[in-house]
Amino acid sequence: MKSALNYFEEIMQIPRESGKEDKIAQYLKKYAEENHIEYNLGKYNTVFLKKNNNSNKTIILQAHSDMVCVSSNNYDFDNKGIPFYIDGDYYKAKNTSLGADDGIGVAIILAMLQEDKNMPNIEVMITTQEETTMLGADNFDYSLLSGKTLISLDGIKEADIESSSAGMCSLTLTKKINYEVSDENSYKLSIRGLRGGHSGDDIDKNRCNAIKLVIKVLRELDYNNIIDINFGKRDNVIPNEGYIVFSSEESLEKLNEKIENLNLDLSDEDSNISITLEKTENRTVIKDSKDIVEFVSKIKSGLLETYPNDNFPLLSSNIGKIAVENDNIVIKYSVRSSDLSKENDLLKENELLCNQYKFDFKIDAKKPFFPFKENSNIRNILAETYKNLYGKETVVKKVHACMEGGILSNNIKDLDICTIAPTIDNCHSINERVSISSIKRVYDWLRESLIRFNLEK
Repeated sequence: MKSALNYFEEIMQIPRESGKEDKIAQYLKKYAEENHIEYNLGKYNTVFLKKNNNSNKTIILQAHSDMVCVSSNNYDFDNKGIPFYIDGDYYKAKNTSLGADDGIGVAIILAMLQEDKNMPNIEVMITTQEETTMLGADNFDYSLLSGKTLISLDGIKEADIESSSAGMCSLTLTKKINYEVSDENSYKLSIRGLRGGHSGDDIDKNRCNAIKLVIKVLRELDYNNIIDINFGKRDNVIPNEGYIVFSSEESLEKLNEKIENLNLDLSDEDSNISITLEKTENRTVIKDSKDIVEFVSKIKSGLLETYPNDNFPLLSSNIGKIAVENDNIVIKYSVRSSDLSKENDLLKENELLCNQYKFDFKIDAKKPFFPFKENSNIRNILAETYKNLYGKETVVKKVHACMEGGILSNNIKDLDICTIAPTIDNCHSINERVSISSIKRVYDWLRESLIRFNLEK
């Protein structure tokens, strides 16, 4: 029987960027056929697996097969697996994201399906595009499911039992741009080395957003127009690097002197920042550049509001990407909230700002939050089992990341749902890592919890 570690190492060799899950779906199909497990391939490469253990109890296990692909060297994620290695207790990757979110969840489930002693019937949902559109969860064939209890393996910290999550809106803001010729000096300003991170899990850690920073720096310089800009990749990642090309009448020496004297007010986590300036030969500038810079400076980004009792994030936003594409300024932006009225107020505020600066405002996706359930049998089982195994208390946790739990809860009536996982650090970044010892403990925790669930009267 393969362990969860074996399956994870196989999964890391399969290209599976969000929206490109066809190869991992075929891997799961082959797994099901080789292990004589019932399966169904659904829309958007979702996969349903079912193992009948001749029990009168059924549980649903869920994970998503896609990953966020980021690298520091234009890595070919379409054709190559993850260049992983083991460093002590951790799986890490060489200059790319690792994909433990949520490859390790899939791996744990595949190993769990090999268990048979005192196990309930197991139904498995492998969803797709969780990191982008959540189309997999939206379009899953819920008629295949009979269970009313679900454990998701899409968390990030061992001993946390995630029992609610924020909703999320993904937006695209665009503005048609026109050009004109200029004889001014042109410069390329590059920012690298910021920590970045997940726009939900890390939004309260005061990490610098590279887009907001470059706009702050630009406004302190004697610039005239933008020529080009490219920061970030997607709305659910706090951008950590990029460049802007701009025109100015100032000399390179004078601009560098101003940059050196800037007070950037960065946290210790962003101490490795690098800002470089070089002269270029561009002569075509973007008209209305000042309006674009002003617009970006006014977009709210970061932690906006917390719960009154525990200071946990309630409302946040993130400007995750800005680039010139096909004669447009394109901005990818997200709003996360556990309060629908506050979410709608912020969306309306942004729409009015777009109208003022002549940006098109488009909501690409809007996903629901799932509220905390006061009475949860599976949460109690997980908490008691972990304490019995390891002598430690679990933490019932709210999650500011948008999770598929909201969609699942909307589609499965009276669902009892919790999320667990081994400890994964620095998701969605090249510093992502997952603890091997934690994987082993969480596997045993899940197995013993399933046994208890099955034997419970």
